[in-house]
Amino acid sequence: MRLSGLRQLLLHRLDPVDARMIIRLATGLDDIHQITESGMELSKKEEEEALRLMERRLNGTPMAYITGEKEFYGHSFRVSPSVLIPRPDTETLVEEALAASSLFPSPAILDLCTGSGAIASSIAYALKKPVAFSDISEEALAIAKENYRRITGEEPDARCGSLFAPWKGHLFDIIVSNPPYLTDSWYQETDKDVKAEPLLAFIGGGEDGLSLIRSIISSSPLFLNEGGFLMLECDYRQTGICGSLLEKSGFTDIRTVKDMAGKERVVYGRRFSE
Repeated sequence: MRLSGLRQLLLHRLDPVDARMIIRLATGLDDIHQITESGMELSKKEEEEALRLMERRLNGTPMAYITGEKEFYGHSFRVSPSVLIPRPDTETLVEEALAASSLFPSPAILDLCTGSGAIASSIAYALKKPVAFSDISEEALAIAKENYRRITGEEPDARCGSLFAPWKGHLFDIIVSNPPYLTDSWYQETDKDVKAEPLLAFIGGGEDGLSLIRSIISSSPLFLNEGGFLMLECDYRQTGICGSLLEKSGFTDIRTVKDMAGKERVVYGRRFSE
């Protein structure tokens, strides 16, 4: 098969961006050479690999899992079916954490439910300071460690466990988290690409999806220094409830921040002693 024939086949069945990426993975040709070398004859191996990848994509495997990487906050992160694929919406949480960090001479920062480590690694790289992180999944934590080492060049303080369990006796100036927060019904409404990602990363528990976030909010004061921040990502339909939960737990200066799509995405508050 000629490259031009493969391109036509893939473009007929796939999004153009996905089609070009699959050709690149199968042949090593970038976008420009896919055009200039359109008449080249593909090897049997290249053709079979392209068709295999196409079938994976058509069957609902996210493109990030096919390539094994996803860009986030200017960095390329390794991803696998063990971790949630980083999304641009979450860059809002990184931006807010970076802004808050300027209030501390040397901020101690924790990322709960780290997943791929995208948040922790992005903050650590920008500040040139360490960011601790944890996750309940050992598989996810292994990928987060790899990403952190590659992006920051440093060895992370990374621990496996549920929420604050690994951090007893530790205090932080900023705690950030993009925890699971979908309700069962919201999850059922997602497309097949989302359902290819780990279920553990989506379902937050309870009728409103906020069981985990409630646990984080209620426990966090024991792990925050004076004037410390708790910053959470949630669904725009949950920001009001999250703000109320923060207030009930003694947080002040509570704010909600919109993501790049204009939807309320991040809720945070500051904790001072009584």
